[in-house]
Amino acid sequence: MPDLTSRGPSIFVKQVAIYLLLILAVLAVMGRLFFSTARDHLEEEVGRRLEYVARIAARYTPVERLVLIRADDDEARMVLRLEQKLDEIREATGIYRLFVFRPDRSALLDIDPSIRIGSVYEIPQLSADDEGQLHAGVAIHTVGYTTTGGELRMSAFAPITDEEGDLIAVVGVEGSTRELQIVEQMRDRLYWIAAGCAAAALLVALFAARSITGPIRHIAAVAQRLGGGEYSARTSVQRHDEVGQLAQSVNHMAEQISDRDAALKEMAASVAHEIRNPLNSIQLLLVVLSEDIAAGKTDDHEATLRTLRYEVNKLNRFVDEFLTYSRPMTLIEDDVDAGVVVQNVIDMATGEAQQREGKVTQEVSADLPTLRVDRQRLEQSLLNLVINAVQAAGSGGLVEARARA
Repeated sequence: MPDLTSRGPSIFVKQVAIYLLLILAVLAVMGRLFFSTARDHLEEEVGRRLEYVARIAARYTPVERLVLIRADDDEARMVLRLEQKLDEIREATGIYRLFVFRPDRSALLDIDPSIRIGSVYEIPQLSADDEGQLHAGVAIHTVGYTTTGGELRMSAFAPITDEEGDLIAVVGVEGSTRELQIVEQMRDRLYWIAAGCAAAALLVALFAARSITGPIRHIAAVAQRLGGGEYSARTSVQRHDEVGQLAQSVNHMAEQISDRDAALKEMAASVAHEIRNPLNSIQLLLVVLSEDIAAGKTDDHEATLRTLRYEVNKLNRFVDEFLTYSRPMTLIEDDVDAGVVVQNVIDMATGEAQQREGKVTQEVSADLPTLRVDRQRLEQSLLNLVINAVQAAGSGGLVEARARA
């Protein structure tokens, strides 16, 4: 029997892992698609709103005044009024920051008093392509980005052009994207939801895997019992799927094994019976031979020895045929005197009857015909019948043998 103690991961473990991985993969893909779509949609909406604020601010910032601003005009009345207007727009729209700068990114107006005119802004979110759009007179907005302080922001920029369409300045708007923060918070919550779904998926996977591996383990245990010689073992799985078909096949196999085992036992008993009869005859002949030798009789030795050789040859033939029972049986036909055959059978059965204190009588017609048969097989068959009768008669029983034409 193969060693089943050392083995890899069971089908149960593999199924649970596969189910769990599939569910987690679906959750990951769906979550990714959901957040990506939601974020893109919100960024577009917030970007349009910031663009609108930037265009309003650009409209209220006259070009003719911007071109007059110089580096030391931070406290100039015109600059303060323009910055005050920008601050009013910021408060009215609820944005985070509003500022104006030249195309070279040097500051013109900023509601933050710490930013001086002429200071150069660092605006990494404004790409060269975005600058090209601004020079073309198109307002743009960025995607969401995280500041150095860890805050989530978005920016929009609107161009301020002169009458010839040349870019004079750019209005920058920086907004705090509360909507995007809500999405980020939802993503964190979804992680917890995904963890809960994973736990639920694990329970479902355990149940689904056990519904398959449980019957399989039961079938495997029954197969091991059959391998150990317990041929009455049967599976109790009642299903209408492939596992049920497997269980039915195992039960059918067990029935065949049980039937074959019973047939082998019956054959063993038959073989023992077939061998015992010639051995009894040989034993009886040896007793007769010993008695004749002890009594000084030498006339019948040759006949007794011939009968002994005949019984030994018959026994050898039976053993040879048993060893080659899978091949077709060979009959050795010959002309046989039926009376002689019957007499030999009765003589051999007499010894068995005497051991049981019984008796075998005979009534054989003198006109029995000559038969074309296999003598040894005919004698063996008749001897089996007579011996069975002697055994059935019991101790002191009487068996009558008659042979008529």
